[in-house]
Amino acid sequence: MEELKAIAKACITDERIYEIVYSISQMSQEDLQQFRSKVVSYFMTKNSPEDMEAYKFYKIILEDQNARKVMEFYQEIKKESER
Repeated sequence: MEELKAIAKACITDERIYEIVYSISQMSQEDLQQFRSKVVSYFMTKNSPEDMEAYKFYKIILEDQNARKVMEFYQEIKKESER
């Protein structure tokens, strides 16, 4: 849960991360499965520290509706910051 909150906070400051998470949160189950397969295939041959961090990010975001959960945390954080 803390990882999801950390990603939500990153979405506030990094538009690229927000765009990725938002796009994934809008995917259908079928699209999500296809994208997950592409991510796994892409990272199979990658082993730099940066690639490992990116893979970890995608792995978290792509499981258990986590992208949608991150968007919920994002909305909460944004509301709190507007007060």
